[in-house]
Amino acid sequence: MQAKGTGFSEQAFGKEAAGLVTVSYKSHQDALHFLEAALGTSEGIGLLQGPEGSGKTTIARRLEEMLPGDCAVAFIDGTRIKANEMMTEMLLQFGYDTDLETDYELEKMVKMFATQQTVSNQPPILIVDNVDRMYPSALRTLNTFAELQMQDRYAMRMILSGRDTLDKLIASEGMPGIKKRAAGSFPIRPLTIKEALIYLQARLKACGVNEAETIIPVDVGDRIYRQAGGWPGSMNRAAIDTIGSATSVSPKATDTIAQEKTTTEIVSDLPVLGAKEATSPLPPSLVVTKDGKVVSEYTFKENKVLIGRSDFADVVVEDHFASKIHALLLFYSDALVLLDLNSSNGTTVNSVVVRNTILKSDDIISLGDHRLKVRNAPAISDEMARLRESPDTIKMKNLIDMRRQRKERLALVTAKGKQQG
Repeated sequence: MQAKGTGFSEQAFGKEAAGLVTVSYKSHQDALHFLEAALGTSEGIGLLQGPEGSGKTTIARRLEEMLPGDCAVAFIDGTRIKANEMMTEMLLQFGYDTDLETDYELEKMVKMFATQQTVSNQPPILIVDNVDRMYPSALRTLNTFAELQMQDRYAMRMILSGRDTLDKLIASEGMPGIKKRAAGSFPIRPLTIKEALIYLQARLKACGVNEAETIIPVDVGDRIYRQAGGWPGSMNRAAIDTIGSATSVSPKATDTIAQEKTTTEIVSDLPVLGAKEATSPLPPSLVVTKDGKVVSEYTFKENKVLIGRSDFADVVVEDHFASKIHALLLFYSDALVLLDLNSSNGTTVNSVVVRNTILKSDDIISLGDHRLKVRNAPAISDEMARLRESPDTIKMKNLIDMRRQRKERLALVTAKGKQQG
């Protein structure tokens, strides 16, 4: 991980990165759906809460971007803001550059704008981030706006975000208007271990790092996840510290990445999953058993499937003889290729230890006490069948040659077609 001093860690995970790099995950998406639904109710107030670094600001900003362009929207950071400052900023974002100074004048102006918009069936939307850090005067004014009505309708819709104690703040005696209208609160959840790796690598890729998997491989992502508890903000800080202090990837991680890269190069010319040439009517699947009992089943949804003991794997095999990331399966229209990713105890297919092989239906992959039976593997041609019986080194060399020859033949046919045309 030759990352020290490059500066890309700050671009991907620093304070300025949030506006440029946004990676959505399940809790993030669920929060957006909740807040959208809250704005659509007659009460029109939704609460978002979570600890520091949970992504509240990112979610609130994303919601702001999703709102229709003709909505009057104000986004306020409530951190140590006073009523006068809040209302001045609201009016500026609503399109009023005013020189009003007193709280009375500002409040009157905001109420006038809100009621006019409500009469036009477009009540303004106020998004307040860090609402629990506002000065009491601002909270009282916010509650006043929550109680404002016009023609039996509330004249301002609101999204309020804060820390885990937000519910208690809203339930206090000084916030009756907001308490009455709030459609409930959404507690943000941390990322899962698999979401965390996707999150970390995606932020690197968004900043132009092509080999994100080499900068944050599975074992490093696992360490960052556990250190940060799955919260995005904490993972950002941990990623910066990890990348800044690292000088090399562990040998095991390097071997695994190198092996995966070789696999990708070998089959790069194969048509991808879902191509028209696919001969199998159903995608491949794996039936995982132990002592003759079915433990789980997995149906291919993508053309890369990781098998191993880690929660990052697509097919998790909880066996002490299995490595964290043990093997990789690649699904293409005319081949299902297995690669052992330098596992500690090796991979066996039909009682034969293999490094790489082409799988067919009913093949049995053995990992310790577990068996993985292959179903619906793509039908293989005669030359693929012959290749399957070759030693690993010859097999991979011939597979590369075969792909190269097919690519050259295709290019030749295309060129002749253009000449005839």
